[in-house]
Amino acid sequence: MFPRRLIGLAALLAPVALLLPAAAHAETVVTVDPVGDARAWTYFQEFQYVPAPQEASADVIRTAAAFVPRRLSVAVHLRDLQVRPRHDTLVRIWTPRDIFDVTAERLSAQRATVSVARQRGDAFGCRGLSVAYDGAADTVALSVPARCIGSPRWVRLGVEVTATPEADPEAQTAIVHFADDGHRGGVSENSVGKGPRIHRG
Repeated sequence: MFPRRLIGLAALLAPVALLLPAAAHAETVVTVDPVGDARAWTYFQEFQYVPAPQEASADVIRTAAAFVPRRLSVAVHLRDLQVRPRHDTLVRIWTPRDIFDVTAERLSAQRATVSVARQRGDAFGCRGLSVAYDGAADTVALSVPARCIGSPRWVRLGVEVTATPEADPEAQTAIVHFADDGHRGGVSENSVGKGPRIHRG
């Protein structure tokens, strides 16, 4: 019988392994985020965040990433990836020369979409960019061709997840949004936390 820790590690790395070419050898960098640190807000509150420990679909618990010569693979693990009217996963990528935003979006149970853009710029086409939402594994897995981000020597990642449930039937005056930053407790309106450098293998 395998030790529980080894079984847990295998489950954690599986979504990243599925995205990597079979011949690739690269370090997998795992970062852990506190459980239950999601925040809630409405636009009427002007982004005054309040704790929302009950929210699981936006609660990032860890991120695993690997950067092989041709591809950056990122798996964002959530406490409980539930179907929401809208669910967004932002992966911000810092390189030595630029900043890119890769954004995955899923509306209800529809097929997820993904786009890439330079920060504060328009989205541009990138063949091979992909995303997979896996409710059974509570994971959003993204695959980004290295050429789409300038084929850098290294990257640093930021992760922010936002979920929008149904509006409260008792108070239709506002829609509540939930969010979590994968590299800090809670979330900030003006910035995204940075993870460690991930070198291209």
